[in-house]
Amino acid sequence: MMNWKQAALSTLGAIVLLSATACGGTTEPEGNPQNGKSGTDITVKDNTNTSVYQSFKLEKIDKLPNMRGVAWLSNDWILSDKENTAMKPVTVEGKERYPHNLYMYDLTKGTDSPVKESEVSLGSPLVSPDSQYIFYREPEESTGKGFILNLHNGEVIPAGKDDGFVFEGAWLDKEHVVFPNMNGDIVSASVDGTTKVLVKTGNFNVWSVSVSGSVIYYITGTDGQLNAYDTKTGEEKQVLKSVEWVIPSNDGSRLAIVKKTADTKRALVLTDLEGNEKATLARGTQIFGTSWSGDDSKIAYTINSESDDEKGLFVSNTESAEQFQISADMDNASDPLSWSPEGNRILLSQSVQENESYHFVTSVITISQ
Repeated sequence: MMNWKQAALSTLGAIVLLSATACGGTTEPEGNPQNGKSGTDITVKDNTNTSVYQSFKLEKIDKLPNMRGVAWLSNDWILSDKENTAMKPVTVEGKERYPHNLYMYDLTKGTDSPVKESEVSLGSPLVSPDSQYIFYREPEESTGKGFILNLHNGEVIPAGKDDGFVFEGAWLDKEHVVFPNMNGDIVSASVDGTTKVLVKTGNFNVWSVSVSGSVIYYITGTDGQLNAYDTKTGEEKQVLKSVEWVIPSNDGSRLAIVKKTADTKRALVLTDLEGNEKATLARGTQIFGTSWSGDDSKIAYTINSESDDEKGLFVSNTESAEQFQISADMDNASDPLSWSPEGNRILLSQSVQENESYHFVTSVITISQ
């Protein structure tokens, strides 16, 4: 007879992964690297731009409390992390805390099933392109050991012996995940556990590792140097400086780049693969969570800004650069935003403060066009 854990893995293994994004961050709300102003109320702001209103319309926002939704597994299922109250808590600074484990949540039924349970927290889950595996870490603050979970049989394989940064990693293909180690090397880990150093960057400060086809993008150094490494040709090149995040389009033809333009100013720009700017989509104090829709026609992102009209959750048309503000209160994101497979819903998780404590809230935003 199949037990509850086997049933959950079997159900998840049967889901076809149509869309998933890289996700990162610590398992505790207080450690959220992208956390801005917190709030529990959602305010939908009118947008007076007529041409934008002709392109987008907000249908509804559904909120899921005490859950950190990180990726879509299908049109109706999401991957999430949340506290596992069935496990023994540990006391931290006088407060009991339960480990954060991985679950799949059924949006149609409002129920979840465990994907991986553990007495320790599991962070930064990344789903492979074919939905066969999940790469995750067992974090201790901002670093931790990596593991690869086989979703069909529940087998867990260590992704090498060394620690890596909790926030970093991307699937290179359906059998290999890449991430920076503590020495600043870009490492490839296979689903069988074997590892290989692909790039020795010579820099301990490596972040925003992402993949487009055979090319690995990553940022190094205090000057925000964007680099590209082609795994097929072995060619390595420098693309652009003053870059804070890089998000390649799904078709591999463009880059969405968050660049630093001043100490407290950022801009979200679209470039070609050589770093030549083609359009500026947004400006703000901080820009987080940037994510391309599946067909690359839209980009979702959050902006921190002093002005209500210029902060919150936005969607931009990548051809016309038209911008639609969804909510002024959604100006922080715990992880990269995630588009549903059908392209009309956005998954956003926030760390919010309530009664002098923090917890995660997941929002499912439905739009039409």
